[in-house]
Amino acid sequence: MAMSIFAWLAPLFKAASRRWSEDDFRLIADHLKPFVPSGGLFADLGGGTGDLGAGVAPLLDARVIVIDPTPQMLRRVDPFPWVSTRLAHAEALPFPPAYFDAVLCSDSFHHFLDQHAALDEIHRVVRPGGGFVMLEPEAGPRVSRLVMSLEHLLGEPAGFLTPAGSEALLAAHGIVGVSHRQTKASYLFVGTVRR
Repeated sequence: MAMSIFAWLAPLFKAASRRWSEDDFRLIADHLKPFVPSGGLFADLGGGTGDLGAGVAPLLDARVIVIDPTPQMLRRVDPFPWVSTRLAHAEALPFPPAYFDAVLCSDSFHHFLDQHAALDEIHRVVRPGGGFVMLEPEAGPRVSRLVMSLEHLLGEPAGFLTPAGSEALLAAHGIVGVSHRQTKASYLFVGTVRR
């Protein structure tokens, strides 16, 4: 039930995903490049309609699997040859260990029902030395109580974290890195998977 609201909102998310610019794609590609070699593979976890991952992959000469628990979202992923999709929850990824060079997670981590289980899965499916890049709204005054209340009302966990809170949580799961401010209300975390 927690993700069911996204089934209804999938058309709006597809329209809104057009917000990504070539500069956005280049920025994310630059952060993933140390981890994803030419011909490599990364996951766009909680990727919805897949527009960010699909825009980044060609800049890396890589393939991307858009992973999302909502079929209505995945049906709207553009059919590029470098993009595939997988219906799955972040807490139970149907891939073998060390399958990906990196995982990209944009504006979805706060939706995961069990962030600890999701991080254990990310740690498992990314190769040692691989990467994790996460864009998230920041918990705090700019993520108002209204937004959090609305998400809770819609059945969402609203698990927003501060950049420091994300760094500590990720490090506890073997993903070590730093956060960079993106906007007044969001940040980008770039980390390496350690064994």
